[in-house]
Amino acid sequence: MNKTLKTFLASLLLITFAVGLAHETQTVGQGEEQYNVSVGYTTEPAYTGERNGLALTVRTGAGALVENLANSLTAELTAPTGEKLSLTLRAVHGQPGSYTDDFVLTQPGVYRLTVSGFIGGAEVNLTFDLHEVAPIEELRFP
Repeated sequence: MNKTLKTFLASLLLITFAVGLAHETQTVGQGEEQYNVSVGYTTEPAYTGERNGLALTVRTGAGALVENLANSLTAELTAPTGEKLSLTLRAVHGQPGSYTDDFVLTQPGVYRLTVSGFIGGAEVNLTFDLHEVAPIEELRFP
């Protein structure tokens, strides 16, 4: 394998790992009805004034992706100011077990996500503090 290909593959692995670290996972249920719910932003790091979205993935305790949950789960995003936005979950095409909705974050700070409903027979009532959203001005130049 040539050096360029090795470097590319190593970079891809690091990017994949870093994106995975940006998401938080919580577990609901137990035994055969145990599920891992992972959430984060679709674009991280997140900045104000840019299109972003929810990245939500559900796996069984054994790691299998769980499909067809868009109608059995609800998600609500709470801004740092306390304003709430009900999200309309939809499946991500070509990514089984993944769900999303789009939004534009307008306030810097930490947003909170509440996910509720049912996955199989397991009741879901989870709260996540998402990574801090930075003001887009930090990136502007000149």
